[in-house]
Amino acid sequence: MKSKNSKTIAFVILLAVSCMLLGIYSASQYRAVGARETRSRLLQQELKAADAIADDSAAAAAYKKLDSALPEIQLRILQRQWRTAMELLHYMQRARSNVELQNETGVYSGRLKTLLGEMLDRCSSMLTDASSLPSDIVWQVYNLAGAAKVLSVFVMLENEQNVDKVQGVMRDALTDFKSAIEAVDKTSVPPFQKNIPRWNFELLNGEEYVQKFEVAMTDMEKNQVLKENLETLLPEMGGYAPGEPIETKIEK
Repeated sequence: MKSKNSKTIAFVILLAVSCMLLGIYSASQYRAVGARETRSRLLQQELKAADAIADDSAAAAAYKKLDSALPEIQLRILQRQWRTAMELLHYMQRARSNVELQNETGVYSGRLKTLLGEMLDRCSSMLTDASSLPSDIVWQVYNLAGAAKVLSVFVMLENEQNVDKVQGVMRDALTDFKSAIEAVDKTSVPPFQKNIPRWNFELLNGEEYVQKFEVAMTDMEKNQVLKENLETLLPEMGGYAPGEPIETKIEK
């Protein structure tokens, strides 16, 4: 009888301990879920505030302060940086045509080179494990990488870099645009967005542009002609769009 009672008591104690442990685990899980939801809401609020910033440089800085590796946020940074890069390009063009501002050309060129380097590093980091990213993000990152490399070529020509190096960067840009095409074809985005990387690729691979690079010599005169052709291409053509609008939503 005593043995039976002892077993019953032991069972009750074991059941009580199990219930207590289960209760502690459930409570900790509940708190963890609550903390995640709180962080998510806070991130959404901060993200909305950053999206509302009109100045692209300030917006990019705000996204970086979120200290989040979410690809949607990293893409936002790249999109804002691309707009800043195009703005710096226009500053360079205006400074070069204005006698009073010509001394500023080198400053703008240096800032643009640094910005493009940061963009390419960010693209490379994101694409290290491209298979883990949604295709609608992958194609935009490849497209931005290609666009940044094309603009880098312009800066290299501005600084009279070796044309052989220029050709290598151009080939890398074409490879990025091809990868963007492959990725965008896996998405359900509208046709006009699917045409963006195709437009970029065909524009650069067309007879009148790439062949200029293939036959270009390193002498200063032909280098200048090449730079002028690329300069006309970059600001005038609308193909170098970053892709999806900035209002990309982040799912919880």
